[in-house]
Amino acid sequence: MTNFFSFTSHSYKLGLIRTLVDRAYKINNTWLGFHEDITKLTKIIQKNLFPVHLVQNIINHYLTLTRQDCNPPASVSDTTRTFYFKLPYIGLFSSITQKKVRHFAKRYCTNIDIKLVFSSLKIGNLFTVKDPIPRGLRTGVVYKFLCAGCSACYVGETTRHFSPRVRERISSNRTSHIF
Repeated sequence: MTNFFSFTSHSYKLGLIRTLVDRAYKINNTWLGFHEDITKLTKIIQKNLFPVHLVQNIINHYLTLTRQDCNPPASVSDTTRTFYFKLPYIGLFSSITQKKVRHFAKRYCTNIDIKLVFSSLKIGNLFTVKDPIPRGLRTGVVYKFLCAGCSACYVGETTRHFSPRVRERISSNRTSHIF
């Protein structure tokens, strides 16, 4: 589970709590079971350094929406189009950018709702720790041989390493020309 002080967007942290509360609500068929799960969930989230008031606010908001049968807000217009854009999460600048984009969209485009989605950038995504496979050792290769003498071509596929297959094909061509 994500720690509250991890380098991820605040909206992801809130979404984590909302998701876990929603899951607890949906898998329980009694209010007693839901209450017990929420108590356990609150303890786990607190161990991950989430503020208690934040967790309680999200739970109370969820229960309020549940009682209202999750009706959508009245301010959402049917003609409003929503566009999602994915950006890397870079800390405080991400939330500043999000506020500025929303401000400009509301000011200049009244029927467009722009939502920015932030993705966590991991160093491992930028580099690979594996060496590339040499061409001769690749498997599942489709290859094409052209005969220099008669312009005939042969297309084949191998599930084995490519280099031994090429050597076999070349040696079979030499022996076939001898006979």
